[in-house]
Amino acid sequence: MLKKVQLAHIRYNTNSDGQNQCWRLVLDGEEILVESVQIEAPVFTSKDWIEPIGQFKHHISVRDCSVMINETGDALIAPLLVVQG
Repeated sequence: MLKKVQLAHIRYNTNSDGQNQCWRLVLDGEEILVESVQIEAPVFTSKDWIEPIGQFKHHISVRDCSVMINETGDALIAPLLVVQG
């Protein structure tokens, strides 16, 4: 899967067994569980209030990026390439 994303949030999946699908990606609001994450883009920290659980969740976040997830669930987050010409 390859997806262009305006905002990606990365956080630990607290529902994981610690062995599988340990990372939760929230890509423009769509949640995907993955095995690992490699980030090759500028990052910042952020937090969101999650009303159903009454808690803040903290993220490593990336703006304007591409996210590639392979068949084994490994994610690569990279900056979007800007072509000028």
